[in-house]
Amino acid sequence: MSKKYWRLMPEADRRGFIALALVLLIGCGVTYYFLKPNISSEMLSSKDSLSVLSFQMEQDSVEGQYRERYTQYNGGVVKQTFPFDPNACDSVTFVRLGLKPWMAHNALKYRRKGGRWRSPEDFKRLYGLTKADFERLKPYIRIDSEDKSFSDSRRRYDSIRASYPQKYKELTIMDLNAADTTQLKRIPGVGSYYASKICRYRERLGGFVSRNQIKEVDGLPEDIEKWFEVSPNASVKTLNINKSTFKQLIHHPYLNYEQVKEIMNYIRKFGPIKSWRDLSLSEHFTPEDFKRLQPYIVF
Repeated sequence: MSKKYWRLMPEADRRGFIALALVLLIGCGVTYYFLKPNISSEMLSSKDSLSVLSFQMEQDSVEGQYRERYTQYNGGVVKQTFPFDPNACDSVTFVRLGLKPWMAHNALKYRRKGGRWRSPEDFKRLYGLTKADFERLKPYIRIDSEDKSFSDSRRRYDSIRASYPQKYKELTIMDLNAADTTQLKRIPGVGSYYASKICRYRERLGGFVSRNQIKEVDGLPEDIEKWFEVSPNASVKTLNINKSTFKQLIHHPYLNYEQVKEIMNYIRKFGPIKSWRDLSLSEHFTPEDFKRLQPYIVF
């Protein structure tokens, strides 16, 4: 196209021409990019092909070692490896090493209870730790033979243990009516709660006349009576059936609501009760009830 013709061309035509040229230029570039011939090992000499293959294998090996040594991904969690002492790590450090949060919690709980890993091999006993993770972490485990945190934990553990009462040995016998909570807690299977429960029951009852009565306290060990004896002359607290109030009578563990109501109705209608024979016709009492109540009720 001559310069003269270009100058005579309208402005709009010239712009259209330029735009068309740009579109053609871009189209040629895109076509060349996608259709250019691929360079493969077939187009190279045998020597060059081996060089390219060797270089690719070397790059892959270096990249693999880098990933293995510094970061490994498992479900989006980065696992790092670095020297660590499992007896001194905090939860954040355990998680950085690739342990799940609940595993880190178990590790700290184990240490709080006085546990300690004494060698790298001991660490594989951590609950939930896979064999692969242990093999990955084993070269980095450093056990401090003078672990201060362990010594402090051991001292705390020994102190707590000393605060608990030492349990009695077999064949130890105590007076069931005289034993206090401190003595009761030394019986295997009896803690503060049940020791207090025994004392409260003894108070409501008025005292024990037989060691088998201890079985009436719920929750105690099956053979609990073997730790006790009751003196044949043991004195118990008694209730005067004709002078006690409804509240006093219902508080006794051997009397229920219907029985106390029957007692009060009889006294109101017929006067003082002279013996259990006066209540023998009541449907709310049995001969066994009279037998149990006999040491605790007077007329």
